[in-house]
Amino acid sequence: MNKNGRYSNTIVIQEKHQPLYLRNCSDFFPSKTDGKRVAVEGDRDDRISGLPRNVIDHILELLPVQDAARTSILSSNWRYIWSTLSNLVLDYDFCRKLIGESESKFKLAVDEILLLRMGNIVKFVLDISGAYLSCADIDRWVLFVTRNGVKKLTLRISNLNTYTLPLSIFECSTLTSLELTNCVFKPPSSFLGFPNLIALHLEVTTFVPTTSFCVINAPLLRYLSLDMCPGTQYLNIISPVLKSLGVRDSHYYLMLNCFINCKKLRVVKLLCEVVDNQNHDEKLTLEKLLISLPALEVLYLSSYILEILSADVVPNGLPFTLNFLRHLSLFVAFDHLGQTSYALQLIKNSPSLSKLEIWVSNISKLCGLALDMCMIWFIFALHIWEHGRGALEQRQSYFCVTYRSRV
Repeated sequence: MNKNGRYSNTIVIQEKHQPLYLRNCSDFFPSKTDGKRVAVEGDRDDRISGLPRNVIDHILELLPVQDAARTSILSSNWRYIWSTLSNLVLDYDFCRKLIGESESKFKLAVDEILLLRMGNIVKFVLDISGAYLSCADIDRWVLFVTRNGVKKLTLRISNLNTYTLPLSIFECSTLTSLELTNCVFKPPSSFLGFPNLIALHLEVTTFVPTTSFCVINAPLLRYLSLDMCPGTQYLNIISPVLKSLGVRDSHYYLMLNCFINCKKLRVVKLLCEVVDNQNHDEKLTLEKLLISLPALEVLYLSSYILEILSADVVPNGLPFTLNFLRHLSLFVAFDHLGQTSYALQLIKNSPSLSKLEIWVSNISKLCGLALDMCMIWFIFALHIWEHGRGALEQRQSYFCVTYRSRV
C-alpha cells in the first residue's frame, strides 16, 4: 500500500523463494532482481507467461544457462520451467568465466544443474576447451546425460587434457549426433556401433584400435567430418547411407576403401595438407572411390590429393566421368604440371558442372611469367567448362579464382 492508501502494482521478489540451485551457487548466477522492486505498468497482463509452452521453452533455450536459471525466481509458475528444458548448453564463455573464478565452484554448478534436471536431456554441449579439468568429473557428467536419453552430444575438451571417451558413450544407443574435440576414441572390444547416429564430427580426436582396426558400425550415418584426427589409418566406418564426407588432415593416412560402397555419397571434401608415402596404390584407391560414386554432386580436392591422382604420368584422359557433379572446388599448385593437367581433365569430365572454384596454392613461389601462365590456364579451363556444358547453357554458372599461399 502506498502513502495514498492504495495498492500499487509492484512485485517484490524475495530471496526466500530462491531455489536451492541459485542459493548454493549465487556467486555464479547472481539475480539482478534480488531484493529489488520491479515496476509493472498499470494493469497490463503478463503476456510472456501466457505464451504457449513450446514458445517459452524455445526462448529460454536461446538464453545462456545462467540467465535461463534466473527465470525461476519470477513466479511460482516459472520456478521449474528452466529445469525441464531438453537442451542444455554449457558453452565456452559460461565455462571459462566460472572456472576462472573457481574450479570447485564450477564443478558444483554443473553438478547442481544436472541434479535439478527434469526429464530427458536431448542436447548436451560441454565446452571446456579453455581449461583443464579432471577426467573423472567429465566422465560423471557424460554418464548422467547418456543415462537420460541424450541424442545430440558435444564435447570440446582442452588440448591440455588427454581425455579417453568413457564406456557410457559407446553404450549410448540414443545418440543421433556426436561432436568431439581433443578426445581419444578407443572403443571396447564389445562395441557394436551407433545404431541411430546420423552425424559424426571429430576434431583432433585420436583413434586407438582395440584390435587391428577401429570399426564403427553406423547404419544411419549421413554426415561424417574428420578434422586433423591422428590414427585414421586404423579407422573403418560402415555407413551405407553416408551422404557427406569431409576430411582435413596434415597427413594423408585415411583408408578410403571403406567408403567405396557408400553409393549415396553426394559431397566429398578431401583437404589433406601433406601426403606421406605417395604410391600407385593410393592413386588407384582414390580413382576407384570417384568411380564408385554415381550420385556425387560436390567435390573438393586439395593440391596434395591432386598430386596423388596425377602421380607418375600426366593424364591424357580420366577413367571416369562425373555426370552429376555440380560444384567443383580445386586447390591447384601451378608449379606442378601434373596437377594442372589433372584439374583440366576433371573439368572436362564433369558435364553437369555449374559452379567451379579454383584456389591457387603456393602463390608466393610463382614469378610474374608464371602468374601470366596461370591466367592463360584459367581462360583455357573456363573455355573447356563452357564448351562442355552444351545443353546446360541456360543453367546458372559460377566461376571463381582465388589466390592462397597454401592449400
